[in-house]
Amino acid sequence: MVGGPALPSTGCPDAGRTRYEPRSFLGYACEADCERHKAGFGWAEQHAVTDPVACEPLARYEAQGCRVYVEESLTAEEVGGRWARENEIAHQCHCDGAGERFRIGCHRQLMLPTNTY
Repeated sequence: MVGGPALPSTGCPDAGRTRYEPRSFLGYACEADCERHKAGFGWAEQHAVTDPVACEPLARYEAQGCRVYVEESLTAEEVGGRWARENEIAHQCHCDGAGERFRIGCHRQLMLPTNTY
């Protein structure tokens, strides 16, 4: 990614857990735990990107994360919570890599009681 942060290393306790569906980042299919999408989202937030054209120089997955920041009418906290909910995130270490506000929203989602049927 051009001028972007280094990707975090995954040391999560459930990193080896089998998932039945690949993870996604608000409509974009991800590799692994969406680290590259989250990096693009965090980069866009850090640089206050408002035009999706600014995302074009980034690598594919980072650009998709950047576009989520620009095009979604959600706060970073809402995106973090939505990402955690849609991907059934079970551990807070998966919340890192997209900026502090994203992490806060992801953590809030993890603290909500789960539905038991």
